[in-house]
Amino acid sequence: MMRSYYSERFSKFLSDTDDKILGILLQNDPYSTLNTQKNAWRIQIELLKNKLKNLNLDRILFEYTIPRMGRRVDNVFFFKGIVFLIEFKVGEDSFKNQDLKQVEGYALDLKYFQAGSRTCKIVPILVATEAPSTNNSFELVEDIFKPLKSNGENLSDLILKVSEMLDEPELDSISWEQSNYNPTPTIIEACQALYAEHKVEEITRNDREGEAFIQASKSIEEIILDSKINHHKSLVFLTGIPGSGKTLVGLDVASKFQNVADDQHSVYVCGTSALIHVIQEALVRDKYSRLKDTPNQKTKEAIRKEVEVLFQVILHYRKSVITESSPAFEKIVVFDEAQRMWDQHEADKNIKLLGLPPKKQSEPDLLIEHMDKSHEWGVILCLLGGGQEINKGEDGLIEWLKSIKNNFPHWHVYAAPEIKTKEYLGNTSADEILDIPHKKFPDELHLRTSTRSFKAENFSKMINHLLEFEADEAKSIIEQLNKKPESEKYHLLVTRDFQTAKNWVKSKTRGTERCGLFTTSKSIRLWPEGIVKRGQREFDPLAWWLDDEKYIDSSYSLEIPCTEFFSQGLELDWSIFAWDACLRPKKNDWEYLRFERYTWKKINDEKKQKYLKNAFRVLLTRARQGTIIFVPKGDPNDNTRLPKYYDGIFNYLKQLGIKEV
Repeated sequence: MMRSYYSERFSKFLSDTDDKILGILLQNDPYSTLNTQKNAWRIQIELLKNKLKNLNLDRILFEYTIPRMGRRVDNVFFFKGIVFLIEFKVGEDSFKNQDLKQVEGYALDLKYFQAGSRTCKIVPILVATEAPSTNNSFELVEDIFKPLKSNGENLSDLILKVSEMLDEPELDSISWEQSNYNPTPTIIEACQALYAEHKVEEITRNDREGEAFIQASKSIEEIILDSKINHHKSLVFLTGIPGSGKTLVGLDVASKFQNVADDQHSVYVCGTSALIHVIQEALVRDKYSRLKDTPNQKTKEAIRKEVEVLFQVILHYRKSVITESSPAFEKIVVFDEAQRMWDQHEADKNIKLLGLPPKKQSEPDLLIEHMDKSHEWGVILCLLGGGQEINKGEDGLIEWLKSIKNNFPHWHVYAAPEIKTKEYLGNTSADEILDIPHKKFPDELHLRTSTRSFKAENFSKMINHLLEFEADEAKSIIEQLNKKPESEKYHLLVTRDFQTAKNWVKSKTRGTERCGLFTTSKSIRLWPEGIVKRGQREFDPLAWWLDDEKYIDSSYSLEIPCTEFFSQGLELDWSIFAWDACLRPKKNDWEYLRFERYTWKKINDEKKQKYLKNAFRVLLTRARQGTIIFVPKGDPNDNTRLPKYYDGIFNYLKQLGIKEV
């Protein structure tokens, strides 16, 4: 993959004519370049030559790729072992906050994910060409300077000032440019990049974990092609730990096999409506901003209609299956969060709400039957996380396998050996539920490493140990986390003060990174702490996950908590998790409780206990870089919030080695 549109020694850049440099940029630009971009490049070339000609720079790059974001940074150059990034805003007369965040986001991205940058100091600079001169403060945080501001006139002075502050070893700029880039995109970034027709190889890692992802995708592609050639129907399970990339595989498959000319349609469907709505809106906003002021400009509504064909909410997809007699339109259906499918009782209950007689079928029965009667071949890909069922009537993998065994034995089933474990089957016998004629167990269909927490691959395993009271195992992983250098480790802390938690998260969030507050839907007695969850009609997931800090209902505000029902499949960088007394340690087990008006009552139903523990599992693994757990002190004068309800939680977390702030 070509990293830059133009990459040359700085002396060669100075000797090349402006027209030659522009010609190389245009030749290497795969997109239809607008006159505004051509003019911006001309101004950029002229300014850099004039203002930096007296500096002995090493190398200069134009339009250097930032694959995780599907973006390119205008310039990268190297001076005295330091990496400088420049983002130009030609014609701008002020330094906008969003532009400062953009260039800082580029710096963070290169620091975290490019091997050549691991030991480098990185200096992001925003150049607004029409802005007045401004003073800069030179603040270095974990090898990255806070963004500097320039109108171009003082660019040389800024570079010299930084180089005088530092004493860095020589840097091989060619090796830096060619070094491995192992991006770990958020699901929103991945969707935007794939929908903008970036190749999946551009946004996946180049190491062992990235190879596992590619192998999983290839294995599923082979199953799809085999099903098509041999005219049979297949049910494929892709399993994996939280944050391992299951959703990204599903998105890749859905987009890759969308071939209208060949009458081959695919759809990505999710049981978590918040995830789909957030993805849809993110794609609409991103495509609209990319097409704005171009000959291909479209309205947001036109783009939204395109997006909704490929990405659908299970609620609408299910309704069309139940109420419409027409055959399935798609031959390939990807079900994300497939553990959230209803059993027969819950399915019939919701069918009655549509004014229809019950069908006495589980949701997987209905969905498989719809595909079974529609085409000569077809594939259903189920993306499944173990221990992720969080609501009444959700029975995970069991309902899918029961449907195949009892009603569709001619279907071929593919899954990794891990589905035979208790994590996926609970107390159900693997031999019994998997007594089906056509089954294969490829290892590639399980993703074993989390890439969400790119600073701590074993973090989700640690959370599992924590929730299962496997203290020694959890403590061992936490010790490993704490030994890492500050800039490389996953931060895990606990506090008894909510304001301390908010201050810590805000101090850590930089550039385009996102922070937020989480708590479970059962956390009623956090209200006196100012943590009040909102119901489905009041909580706006689009605002929470996508809007910036000026909105009070955005995640940045740290005012409105997000619960398990609005967070599955999504992630951010830094989080607060507020732990209420609904889950308390008692010897080597938990007390499961729900609050009713004036008192806590025990939850005795095993399924409801599982849903509550899984809610904690989901929410404790939402952050990519760090989590601070807030445990209230309680109030001796409030019988619903006695200190003893919370002290046990805090002491257990401290016992595991989680540091207090």
